Amino acid sequence: MYKVRTATPYDVIGIRNVATKAWYNTYLNIYAAKTVNELLAASYNEEHLKKRLESQLFLVVESNDEIIGFANFIYGTELYLSAHYVTPVSQHHGYGTDLLEQGIAQFKDQYDEIFLEVDNKNDEAMAFYKHKGFEVVRSYEHVMYGETMDLALMRKKL
Repeated sequence: MYKVRTATPYDVIGIRNVATKAWYNTYLNIYAAKTVNELLAASYNEEHLKKRLESQLFLVVESNDEIIGFANFIYGTELYLSAHYVTPVSQHHGYGTDLLEQGIAQFKDQYDEIFLEVDNKNDEAMAFYKHKGFEVVRSYEHVMYGETMDLALMRKKL
């Protein structure tokens, strides 16, 4: 049995653990380990996560009292899915879909579309988001920590 719920400050270690496992599984095949480690350290340290929890929606999926996935939505002028990860061993069981759908439902009637960025080389994520109705708006390169990332901006009409 699992449940999707709003994250609390007590969940930051679980969120960080999910991000670390997902990033190592996916991005060590695409980027240098140094780049992956620096991105994780900057985005998923406890202090930064707690600050993000104050102004952004974080949903977690929990199974057997363990966080196995999360989704982070930034809202304002536009709705943006900033992060969306499930541990590698828990993927392909519908958790990612539930996180996405329940997150979007929280903003029902407030937005006409949702945006996200994904690496063009992350074939599995690209296929997932296209299957969920997202389309590529544009692709572009972004240099981070000395490494060039090949990113896609995607949008879904709500």
